[in-house]
Amino acid sequence: MSIWEKSLLLILLRQQLESERTTDWQVLHRRDRGWALAQPGQPPWQLLRGWLQQQGVSPASGTTLFIYGIGVAAFMSGFALMAGLLAYQPFQRINLLWFLLIALFLPFVWWLLALFFTGAQVPFPLRTLYEHRLPQGRFLIPLSALLKQTVVALGQHLSLLFAGGMLIAFLLYLLLTDLAFGWSSTLDLGNDLIHQITATLAWPWQNLWPDAVPSMALIEQTHYFRAAPLAVEQPVLYGQWWRFLLMSLLVYLLLPRLATAAWARYRLSRMQERVRQNDALISGLWQRLTSELIDQEAEPVEQREPSGQAVEPATHPDRYAQIICWGVWPDTLLGALREQLLRDGTETRWIAVDSATTQDASLAALDGLPDQPLLLLCKGWEPPTGELADLCQGLAGQRSRLFLWPVPLPGMSEARQRNLIQSWQSFMRQLPDSVHLTSGHLPQAVMHG
Repeated sequence: MSIWEKSLLLILLRQQLESERTTDWQVLHRRDRGWALAQPGQPPWQLLRGWLQQQGVSPASGTTLFIYGIGVAAFMSGFALMAGLLAYQPFQRINLLWFLLIALFLPFVWWLLALFFTGAQVPFPLRTLYEHRLPQGRFLIPLSALLKQTVVALGQHLSLLFAGGMLIAFLLYLLLTDLAFGWSSTLDLGNDLIHQITATLAWPWQNLWPDAVPSMALIEQTHYFRAAPLAVEQPVLYGQWWRFLLMSLLVYLLLPRLATAAWARYRLSRMQERVRQNDALISGLWQRLTSELIDQEAEPVEQREPSGQAVEPATHPDRYAQIICWGVWPDTLLGALREQLLRDGTETRWIAVDSATTQDASLAALDGLPDQPLLLLCKGWEPPTGELADLCQGLAGQRSRLFLWPVPLPGMSEARQRNLIQSWQSFMRQLPDSVHLTSGHLPQAVMHG
């Protein structure tokens, strides 16, 4: 699977999982785990693509062909630009100044501008070229960074192919034709200025390949004037510029793009892995695909005997100074919870944490706040994850009183809610003593809405 197909796969996965986020976790677990057991030995990305296909959402098979097509177009554009520069020979000479301007300076400036917009905190100029072509929905918001990095990596990939086309065309013309280079200008630039410019450009390879550094004699003898014929006494001098131009294309055109394209692909690959592992919905899918079904499948939750080691859940304090909402929630449930918990009008800080990135930022923000009671909301219908345990460990180091509330699904019976609390006891044993398990009633608007 290509790196571009992985980005498309994550977008389609997020869209599909967004439509299922209100479905009971156990129902999804039985469905997804049963399917995964019939797919042995598949790598993670192939397994996720197979799951998406069996849901009736097939990733676009033409993605690779489309990337290949625009790559060929970029390569041929670079080839055509260089061919035009070398084939257009007024007075039978290729003007060195035009060559440096069009083949080196302008592409190098364009590369620097691309680096600036990639790294600087400014609005991304290519946003309008791709965002309006994507399907609309909230599922794209958590993937905005992935979308930007995908476009950046694709742009660097095409830029590298463009530079490769220019270099291949230069080598072919160098091999198959007799190129004559010289320099001329209406302005009296002078041999010293041209020598200074070329010496500066040739500084990176002056010790590696001294013959590729133009001498003053070469500059003086290849300076031609209007309508002047080629010097017949030393015609070979007009071909000596090829070494300098070849190294200039390698150093200022190809190698920078090779480095940035490799770096952009590496960053995109790392970001794709982070999204696959840390996104709340996609990591939940992976957990359902890989985790074993528990005994609850054969015995209803309401009929299980309560454990003798269960700890009585704590009651809610009068108010919370900080509330953290873990994961991606249904809008109706989350809105009603906010209205219930913030109804007294006190200054309660509400923080949403849906990924490892926002988790680190939230811990850093809480570190500067007073040590006051903190409520951590999590979806009780989903099993606890390692990321949730890490978050609790980090919060326990900052707060002396931390309350964990696994919120039940709307419409869940009182008996099942009690068993839900008991099912979290084993998870609570992994956490510090300052973390207390609590329970509460859902707002009536959610229960009957």
